[in-house]
Amino acid sequence: MCLIEHTHTHTQKNPVCDGEQTVSPFCRDRVVLRTSWLDNRWLDIECLTVMKFLGPPSSGSQAGTTSSHNRAGQYTRSRRTPVNTVGTGRRAIVRANFGAASSGWASLEATVQAAWNSYAAGYPYTDSLGQSITLTGHQMYVAIASSLANVGAASPASPPSSNATIQPVILTFTAVSAGAITLTLVGGGNADDFVLIGLSAPQSSGRGFCKTFWQQTFCNGAINTPQVLTVAYENQFGVPPVGFRIFYRLTPVNQYGVAGVPLIGFITVT
Repeated sequence: MCLIEHTHTHTQKNPVCDGEQTVSPFCRDRVVLRTSWLDNRWLDIECLTVMKFLGPPSSGSQAGTTSSHNRAGQYTRSRRTPVNTVGTGRRAIVRANFGAASSGWASLEATVQAAWNSYAAGYPYTDSLGQSITLTGHQMYVAIASSLANVGAASPASPPSSNATIQPVILTFTAVSAGAITLTLVGGGNADDFVLIGLSAPQSSGRGFCKTFWQQTFCNGAINTPQVLTVAYENQFGVPPVGFRIFYRLTPVNQYGVAGVPLIGFITVT
């Protein structure tokens, strides 16, 4: 007989004592096994349960399980309800643009939808797992139309005629605690080019990687005037502490709505 003095989310049979053992297959847990002997004395055995997840690359959610990965490898976890409410700020605008773009596909004529299908087939997309996949015409239209809406441009009437984008170059980027957060780009693009500006919440100086960004605003790709980001950033995250890092993601978008390779890095708050 075996009794477990540890609670987690998964239950399995213990092959040693023929009892039930509750373990997590994705993290290290200290599990205490209580085994009864013939003389009815109890022996507590403490052991580590370590199970490595091996399987095909996975991302996304199915039912109550979410697949993800970090620098140590892939893992699964229980699906959680998002805690960031839509609100009325930039996040609400971005989500509304995405919904409008998806609905806009239905208003296109069949010949235009066919043109988008052909365009999507000719330009494979690299997903978050590094795999090359082919989007449908609907998916490609939503991606392009959302990018245009996020920079204040109209929805596309036809597929892009060019996929060329500029490469954002930072001239200066400073963040002063209880002061100004200012970004200045070199410019160099055309008047129809744009750069989406995404920033992270303040992160510890021990962090060297961040994958969660808040799309704060955008700027014209041709200008090199300072972009003052202080008020909107502090309204979202508060005053950043001295010594913390703010990660940025600058995504170029051309006049046709094609998004290029983002520039990602961080600055340290002074």
